[in-house]
Amino acid sequence: MYLAVSMPRSTCSASSIRTPLPSPTLTRPKERIAKMMSQESAITFWGVCSIITTIFTILTLAAYIINRRRDEKKKREGIYISRLQALLAYIIVFTPGFPIVCYSLSLEREETSAFMDVACILMAAFLLFYLWHVNATYMKISSEGINMHTPVLGSRICPIGAIDSVVYSESKDEDTASRMWFLTKSRARINPLSENYDEYYLLVITRFRIEYGRWPNLDNPADVDKVNQLDNRDEVISYFKRQKEISGLADVDM
Repeated sequence: MYLAVSMPRSTCSASSIRTPLPSPTLTRPKERIAKMMSQESAITFWGVCSIITTIFTILTLAAYIINRRRDEKKKREGIYISRLQALLAYIIVFTPGFPIVCYSLSLEREETSAFMDVACILMAAFLLFYLWHVNATYMKISSEGINMHTPVLGSRICPIGAIDSVVYSESKDEDTASRMWFLTKSRARINPLSENYDEYYLLVITRFRIEYGRWPNLDNPADVDKVNQLDNRDEVISYFKRQKEISGLADVDM
């Protein structure tokens, strides 16, 4: 006599086999280490950036002040240099504030978004470029001509005698400044610099052309003295504003 013994069916299947989850005690230390390394990198980066920006700001401001004083002395030699307006130059004292704020935030926050990191780095790069731009952009008038120098495009020299007309463009909008335009015979602009730069000495040189019927020879001390005698900002600017447009001045075709 045989006894039928029923064996229980296995309830195990491939879908029912679960992969054991990693222990949180193993992953958390790794995450903490990664966060600490990221935070330490941010602290180091912004600390170094703050030091570099502060030093660069001090040197830039000192160079700007020294250059302005030298520019005044060079007028006696027939060299006239226009730079960035003083107010726009002196605001660079606030430039180190940005990386210092970023440094302070990196001490407090363990995590930052990639977008914010990139945006802050780009802003810091722009501020460093602006510091470079303060002294690297200028307009120099000498016997060599009109030298317009920018940090990106370098120097572009135009003969003084290429100025054919001076046009005063009065702005009717409060947000837009009125400007003097210096044009060649082909109506090309000679002064491409923005309104943030003082182009007054171009007016003085042009006033000499109108007064004496010729362009000054800035290698001649007598002509330099005559130009400096005409150096009266209020009188010169008001003269060209009254005239609106003066043409037929060029003796060089451009």
